[in-house]
Amino acid sequence: MKKLLLIVLFFLVAAGLLAQTNSDWKWIHPRPVGQIMRYVKMFDANNWIIAGDYGNFLKTTDGGVTWRNSVGGYQNSSYPGAGTYNSFKCGYFFNANTGFLGVTGARGIVKTTNSGFTFDTIKILASGTGTINSIYFLNSMTGYFAGTTNFKVMKTTNGGDNWFFLPNTGFTTYSLYNVYASDTNNIIVSSYSGIVYKTTDGGQNWSTINTGTNQDLFVMKFVNATTGYVAAAAFCGRTTDAGLTWTGSTTPSTGFPYSMVLSGSEVYISGTDPGQSLFKSTDNGTTWTTIPYSGYTMNTMWAYGFDKIGSLMLITGNYGDMLKSTNNGANWIYLTYKVSESDLTGIYAESNNGRVIAIGKTNPSTQSIIISSNGGNNWISDVYSTSGSIDDIKMLNPLTGFICGASGRFAKTTNGGMTWDNSLSGNPAISDPECNGIDFVNSTTGWIVGGFRGVGAYMKISKTTNGGVNWTQQAYYQGSGVYCGMKIKMYDANTGYMSDNMNILKTTNGGNNWIVLPNPAPYLTAYPTIGIADAVNAFTGSSNSEVYATSNGGATWDSLNFPVNAGAIICMDWYNNQTGCVGGVIGIVGKTTNRGQTWQISNNGGYSIKGIKMVHPDTIFAVAGNSVGAQIFKYSKGLVSGGFIYEHKLPSEFSLKQNYPNPFNPVTTIEFDLPKQGNITIKIFDIAGREYFTDIRNLRLNPGNYKMNFDGSMLSSGMYFYSLIVNDNIVDTKKLVLLK
Repeated sequence: MKKLLLIVLFFLVAAGLLAQTNSDWKWIHPRPVGQIMRYVKMFDANNWIIAGDYGNFLKTTDGGVTWRNSVGGYQNSSYPGAGTYNSFKCGYFFNANTGFLGVTGARGIVKTTNSGFTFDTIKILASGTGTINSIYFLNSMTGYFAGTTNFKVMKTTNGGDNWFFLPNTGFTTYSLYNVYASDTNNIIVSSYSGIVYKTTDGGQNWSTINTGTNQDLFVMKFVNATTGYVAAAAFCGRTTDAGLTWTGSTTPSTGFPYSMVLSGSEVYISGTDPGQSLFKSTDNGTTWTTIPYSGYTMNTMWAYGFDKIGSLMLITGNYGDMLKSTNNGANWIYLTYKVSESDLTGIYAESNNGRVIAIGKTNPSTQSIIISSNGGNNWISDVYSTSGSIDDIKMLNPLTGFICGASGRFAKTTNGGMTWDNSLSGNPAISDPECNGIDFVNSTTGWIVGGFRGVGAYMKISKTTNGGVNWTQQAYYQGSGVYCGMKIKMYDANTGYMSDNMNILKTTNGGNNWIVLPNPAPYLTAYPTIGIADAVNAFTGSSNSEVYATSNGGATWDSLNFPVNAGAIICMDWYNNQTGCVGGVIGIVGKTTNRGQTWQISNNGGYSIKGIKMVHPDTIFAVAGNSVGAQIFKYSKGLVSGGFIYEHKLPSEFSLKQNYPNPFNPVTTIEFDLPKQGNITIKIFDIAGREYFTDIRNLRLNPGNYKMNFDGSMLSSGMYFYSLIVNDNIVDTKKLVLLK
């Protein structure tokens, strides 16, 4: 039964001009961020910036003691409207406030003039996308960037507001990795298989030069117009004649280089070296020494970003890793708070400041369970010694609970996870390749669901009535169309629900019998999740971003009209039959307090949300999984500022209405109507044509009436303009006036 009126509140991760220095989602492990950070710039001993995957941007003004987080840039078109951003790949900053960031898979470049409080996107390509790999400016007006084949080499002569292709760049069909210009005529770029391309007439003619290696030249730096270096795996090349000829040397690294710093005759190279080392030459790249990351205790340090001022060094790497040295690398200080690199899949939380237990899949040198006793402020690991994956957790209270995992892994804790009794693992009744879901209604009675996916797939449900000492197989399905058991939620000892890859099943007699319920969707998801509020109110999600609910024990299901493309709905938790939260791909979380009449959509900037726990309508914990990373987030606020409101109705025509109030200071509302679905942008710009980012940029929006709040607190007083753009066509433009 569809609702006739649907009002959806969208609250994206960024408010106003996509600034979000106090996001409601906080990284609580790792801290300050858990994404791969690819670009780093130090301006002095205290002021640094770093940027990386999914639009994460950090700034510190106290040498890494505290950080300000923001997220922005180009929105990811794979999940329109869900607040997911493309990754930052490189950067060039004139000072601590103003600079440019290159982005993966976008149509242009990103600029900030306030050290990442806000981000402005400068669209370059009319169609298609590309990745910007390197940015270089001769001065404040003239600059260049190099990128993948849609970009190649581009130039600006007005400070980055507009970019154009250099002429005759058809010399290669491969990506360009770096660009350097000594003046507007002499430009050199690095590329594949040891090749650099050079022009002495501003791009009219290009020379192809081999540097002496067949490896891709990911790094290139110049000391001055004549002397420069390139680096590839186990190779460093040097030129003293502006790139016409090169001499090469072998470096100790076998990984890919990503950053280079030049300081007189000293050359430093960092990258994805398996030995977790920085490499240094003091004789212009002829010979090399290794500087190990002493004191680093995590599994693998891939140094994507590196910078150096005097004896101060800063390295940024994978999954939030940051290392600082104040003595040229003799000693290192680990700036990231991290105790595990597990691929997290589930979470339990007691309260806002209480016990939190996160579970996952063990990686080398890390544990699959980490615990906090104070709401995520501090964490401990090494509490579960068995290797392999932990797939689900059920805590009866903050002290007593159970876990299950692959190949019959089962354990119990009675002290809040500090120790686990693993003696009951391996029982033949539960020793399936996959034990995906667990639930207990008391200390003795519980269920595990699992089985096997692939050829010969089967699904199995097992029950214990003596705390896991013995298990009874309750259900077993095998054959064509059968899928593995995924999750189980029991309301009491009799009534409960479970899911496999395509169905929802229900029992009313403690699992003695299980019936397949009417399917709420044409298909569910590869990770079908279950949530319950009571015996008759149950919830699930699908792989096409739908959330479904039943209020009659599964006899019928209603769509809760989840408003954006979140990929698969992977996990959910329900506080009661009205209030709950769901998690999807690439950091997407939806929250409702009125059974889907409105949804608050946010993005925590992490990977796909695999486990979520709502301990209060205003407090949510979530874990995000990847091969490594151990990402844990906490949401602890009821409402966010900014965003836009969607009312489900069918206007007769496209319409852009006058903002109100007008004049305004500093917030105004922009309203518009859409009679049909389309790719929508609200563009705000000043009289000089400079564009300011809004919450609605190239989003795939449904028909309806929209109201968007625009925050001009970072702008100067004056006249501005705003346009409604539908499928790249301007529908209407109006004026707005900011008076401070």
